[in-house]
Amino acid sequence: MDFTSRYTNKNEEKILLRKIDDLIRRSEKEYTVLYSHFLTPAEQILIQEVDEFRGYITFDGGHEEAERRMCRIQTAEYEQDGGAPYILYELKITAPDPEISHRDILGSLMGLGIKREMIGDIIMMDKGAMVFCDRSVADYIKINLERIGRYKAEVAEGRLEDIPVPKTEVRTINISSPRIDSICAECFGLSRTKAAEAIRRGLVSVDWQICDNVSRELKGGEKISLRGKGKVKYIGITGTSKKGRAFAEIEKYV
Repeated sequence: MDFTSRYTNKNEEKILLRKIDDLIRRSEKEYTVLYSHFLTPAEQILIQEVDEFRGYITFDGGHEEAERRMCRIQTAEYEQDGGAPYILYELKITAPDPEISHRDILGSLMGLGIKREMIGDIIMMDKGAMVFCDRSVADYIKINLERIGRYKAEVAEGRLEDIPVPKTEVRTINISSPRIDSICAECFGLSRTKAAEAIRRGLVSVDWQICDNVSRELKGGEKISLRGKGKVKYIGITGTSKKGRAFAEIEKYV
């Protein structure tokens, strides 16, 4: 039986697991370090759950807070490694006060015919963005990316030390229980009914996987995102009020 069936029944996920398995076999045969394309957080979680891959894989997205990362495959202690398989570019817009979004950056890159899996994290800045891209498409981007939306853009190699540190703040919330609907309501300023509706519609992700179970209880340490509202890290319960409600800490990205 195909080993992938033990971990998923989705064809696209089975294809991904077979690709990682093929890379492991190639690494053993060629005695070299190999990398996958950029993976979503959900894909990384799936790969980490596969017993057959343990001991062979790590993940690298270029910076500590990376969400989209490549799977690095090393099957022996002494193997050739050609170095980082990605390039960090800084996309600069010279126009004053440009109005651009993450979607504008991604759209301009994909408008060149580049697949999403070849692009890692896009980190927005005041007048442009920093973008991780697969080394195989780096030269193509540098030569051909001339505009982002309606603005003229310049492409230059970026520096890791210039990546802005995400701004977060720790807050205390008051919840009736550690259920996802209660936590979402307090984190994103919704009624519990609206929070539950968003969860059922598949708009809420926990650790980058869609959560549609309104009664799911969180243990602490999970990252929660609500489409269009942002993301938070649920740290966990810190105490109980006299009325029996729980105090919990969250780290909110601002």
